[in-house]
Amino acid sequence: MPHINQSTVSDFRKARDDLVLLLEQQARFLRHDIDSRDYVIPNLRLQLIQHLDIVASLSVKMAVDSRHHPYVLVHQTGFYETVVPMHCAALKGQCIRLANRLRDNLCTDVPVAVAKLIDQIVANLCF
Repeated sequence: MPHINQSTVSDFRKARDDLVLLLEQQARFLRHDIDSRDYVIPNLRLQLIQHLDIVASLSVKMAVDSRHHPYVLVHQTGFYETVVPMHCAALKGQCIRLANRLRDNLCTDVPVAVAKLIDQIVANLCF
């Protein structure tokens, strides 16, 4: 029986859940407080970027350490080693673009539009 490391799967799932929570929080802030862009911009540029790095790193670690775990086996080979890190890299670019949009466009409808885009990101997470 191959060794199955449950802790790496748990760590990845918690990091993924924390990422979703953090994204949803930013969208909620933007919807409810027009002045929240001063708080959300650094979160999009720093906190979410760092968290996406953590998720990508844990994904690769999980793919190696827990490759026989049912959670890992559900997806095709290489999903957690390549697809998730590539998706995280793309999301980092999106977060930076959203932060720039909030910074560069001071219209009052931009925070709501960015919140909708964040909701779409959460809805379309592939992992």
